[in-house]
This record gives sequence, structure tokens and C-alpha cells, in this order.
Amino acid sequence: MSAPAKAKQKDNQKHAKTIISMLADLGLETTPNNYQLFYSFVADKNPSLAKELRSLIADKSLDQDMCDKLHKKYFCGVDMVDQTLQTGGKFSEEINAVLRMLAAAERNAVEYEKTLSGATDILEHASGDTPLKDMVDTLLAATTKMNEHTADLERKLNQTTAEVNTLRENLEKVRTEAMTDALTGIANRKRFDEYILQQCNSAEHSNENLSLILCDIDHFKRFNDTWGHQTGDQIIRFVASCLQRYASKAHLVARYGGEEFAVIMPDTDEKTAFDLADNIRASVESKKLLRKSTNEDMGTVTISLGVAQYESNDSIEELIERADEALYRSKHAGRNKVSLSSTEKAGRSAA
Repeated sequence: MSAPAKAKQKDNQKHAKTIISMLADLGLETTPNNYQLFYSFVADKNPSLAKELRSLIADKSLDQDMCDKLHKKYFCGVDMVDQTLQTGGKFSEEINAVLRMLAAAERNAVEYEKTLSGATDILEHASGDTPLKDMVDTLLAATTKMNEHTADLERKLNQTTAEVNTLRENLEKVRTEAMTDALTGIANRKRFDEYILQQCNSAEHSNENLSLILCDIDHFKRFNDTWGHQTGDQIIRFVASCLQRYASKAHLVARYGGEEFAVIMPDTDEKTAFDLADNIRASVESKKLLRKSTNEDMGTVTISLGVAQYESNDSIEELIERADEALYRSKHAGRNKVSLSSTEKAGRSAA
């Protein structure tokens, strides 16, 4: 075993002892979920989780029910959605089939080697009356058999490669559908939760900037009541398209819920995020919407936005809460504005 592998094994053993001791002290069972939860805590894999666990332990309010909630919150996005289980099973079947073929090929190779060794031995001790034709026939038969097994293995590998590629594409399709909002085609809340967890962890370890925009359609209920839900859906799709138009590939645009949207912006400071948010606001306001069914003019749609930047040791909830408070100030100040989470900075209104 290499030195790094030995060091890793030693760390894992140390973590295991610490985790088991902690679970016992807290009166919690050593279940796989609890072990995963506390391994992330002990190994310092997730600053947000570690901060939340420390607080609960200090308050003596950590019980099994809370552990289950934390596990669901921090690890449910890592597991494949239920629909992929069958696909995963097919992956295993294909891989096992290949392993069986390789094992058979190995056995055939050993047999072939024995046949050749036997023929070599015959040649070394050959006498004048050695039936050379019989020996040649034996070698030819062994070679033919080996070639057939090799061809079978090659066909199976090619077939399995094609099937595995198809399964992988299907798996990715299922995952994409599970993370996509059906109405707008942008990321859904599940994908938002997964991505913001990843980016908060990354920002904490790399000290890079991370900004979050929360957006809400102004007077959306009034549009729904006046024009109906189908028109409301049209407006939601329109706002989603405006958000995507200004977001870069590194950003994640998500439907946060109802008529609310979010943009997660890695490696982006607050000022840059503010400017982008205001461009989105202006773009939405500049468009006149027509009702599809009747071509009636529905007037102008506006949105309010709040911007927050990740701060060291932030929990996800704290980052979202600051962006939400900034969004609320935009609405309270008359809507159609962008506000920063910093309370001393005023929102920017429409021109």
C-alpha cells in the first residue's frame, strides 16, 4: 500500500473512532445515515452542515428526528432519483456480464498456454517417430478455439459498450428531467438546492465570490385574476427567458417557487450581480406582452429583485435570507427595483 493510501486509511480509522464515540455520547444509533452525516462533520467536508451541527450539539437539541432532517437536506441531492434505480440495475448486469466474459477468456488463455507448453515439450523430446501432423493439428485446434473465444469477447465488449452508452444517456436524461421545471425548462427547486450547496462549499474553501439573485414578478396575482392561469404561465415563461438571456453558462437560473426565480452566480461579486439584475429588470419592463389567445395588450410586466453575496461561514439559509430581505425592500420601496442585501445601499429603480 502506498504512503498516501496508508495515511488515508489511518485518517478513516481515526474518524470512525471519533464518530462512534460522538454518536454514543449523543445517544444516537450508528446507522449508515448517521455515520455519513457525522463523517462529513468530523472530516470537515461541508462547512454549512458543520456549523448547523455544532449549534444543535451546543444547544443539546440534536435528536434522531433532526439527524434525519439534516441527512435529507444535505445528502438527498447526492442520491439518484427513484426512476434511475432500474437503469442502475441494468448497468450492473452489463458490467457483470463483461466480468464473466473476461474470466472465461482468462481460463481459455491458461488452457491455450498449457497446450502450447505441451507442444513445446513434445518438440524438445521429439524422436524420429513423433507424429508431427498430430501435434500440428492440436496446435491449430487450440489456436482456432482461442481465436473464437477472443472474437466472442470482442463482440460482447462492443455490444456492452453500446448498451452502456445508451443506458448512460438514459440515466442523464432522467436526471435532467428530474432537475428541470416542466413549465419553463429552467432548473427546478431541487436543482437549485443541490447547486447552491455545491457553490457555498466551493466558495468557503476557495474564498471566491458567490452571489445570489432572488426575483419575484410584481402583482402576479392580479395578472392571474384578470387574464387567467394560462396567461399567468405565459408570463412566468417570459420572465424565465429574460433571466436566461442575461445569465452566463456558469450561472444557474432556477424557478424558486410559484412566480419566484433565483440566479446562483459563482465567481461573481455583489456589484456585478447587481448590474446583471438591473439589466434583467430593465429587459422585462421594456417588453409589451400580448395575450396569445386574443392578441390583447396586457401591458407591462415588472419584477423586483434582491441581491446578496456569500460571506465566510454563511449557511445556505443565511445567504438566501439576506437575498430575500433585499427583495422585500425592493417591493416595499415601490417594486420594479433591485436592492442589495447591504441595508445601507439603496435599491435602484426604473429609469
